[in-house]
Amino acid sequence: MSDQYIWKEILKIVDNYNQMVRAELLNRWKKWQLDLTNPEIYEVVGALVARQVTLATQLASTQSIWNGHVAPLILRTMVDTYITLAWIFEKPIERAREFILYGLGQDKLYFEHIKKDLKKSGEDTDNHPIVKDMEKLINSYRFADLTEINLGSWSGLNTRKMAEEAGCMEIYRYAYVPFSAATHSTWNHVSKYNLEPCSNPLHGYHKIPVDPNLPVDISYLYRAVEYVEETFVLFDTKTNVKGDALSSIEMFYKSIDKLGEEEEQKQDKS
Repeated sequence: MSDQYIWKEILKIVDNYNQMVRAELLNRWKKWQLDLTNPEIYEVVGALVARQVTLATQLASTQSIWNGHVAPLILRTMVDTYITLAWIFEKPIERAREFILYGLGQDKLYFEHIKKDLKKSGEDTDNHPIVKDMEKLINSYRFADLTEINLGSWSGLNTRKMAEEAGCMEIYRYAYVPFSAATHSTWNHVSKYNLEPCSNPLHGYHKIPVDPNLPVDISYLYRAVEYVEETFVLFDTKTNVKGDALSSIEMFYKSIDKLGEEEEQKQDKS
């Protein structure tokens, strides 16, 4: 079985997964009974669950980033999103609104920076099209008049504390923390991925910068698939929604296992 054939089959599996995981998301949304007295819960939770699907399908569709350079950036965002969602679910009405207000505050802060720079350039900020468009966007949101600019964490806590309160310390320790090294380009990441020993012994084997091409590592895709599934399980548990769409993760692992078995059989015959 050639590498070309294997990759062709993997891409088929990825395409099927992307379709099925999106169907699972839609199925859950349709089954979640909407309470219009607290729409922000549905909007925040729905957006965060959808975000997980987006991140996973985008990673799945871009095989060139299944490596230690880029995949951890996406996976760390997925873990962060999971912890945020779990923490919001502990007090959904209060925390969903806090989440929205913080985001609106960030938009307002960005808006004020733009107005300040336009004013410095001598522009008429009251009638500038960019200013008008941003004002229209911000004012279209609920709670816009209540929004204050918050320069700290939206929750008032660091991620570790949020994970602790939401019962997510395992994923925090074994995924959020190590993936954060790639996100922030700290020494424990760049020293492994962007340095190599100098070949000149007279230089004392100091390390020199390098941009290595890393091999594709499908384990990063496995992680993305698992994080979406964990998010679905969290959603189902907290909302009591029982989705009946076909399981994307079951299809994914069965298909990968089948492909592996076919490869083993071919090797045994050769």
